[in-house]
Amino acid sequence: MKKRVYSKEFKEQAVRLSYQRENIKELADELGVAVQRIYKWRRADKDDSIPKIQVVKHDDSIEVKELRKVLKEKELELEILKKSRSHLLVHSFLV
Repeated sequence: MKKRVYSKEFKEQAVRLSYQRENIKELADELGVAVQRIYKWRRADKDDSIPKIQVVKHDDSIEVKELRKVLKEKELELEILKKSRSHLLVHSFLV
């Protein structure tokens, strides 16, 4: 019996369809593969995606930290401007 080799695109499509369908057995029959093979591909896809998600979160957290720093600087600038404005208003009434 010859071992069947499936393309990466075929596996990705089968995994995507398996999440969209309620009955994976029917999908496996339509695609001509064993149900266990689809579950195996799903596990492999899930394992492959875990590190990618962690890297994205790490990059996002760095960006969030930088944005918070910029926000604090802008809030400080705004506070300084508000105080200087109030001092100018008080000074103008006194003159």
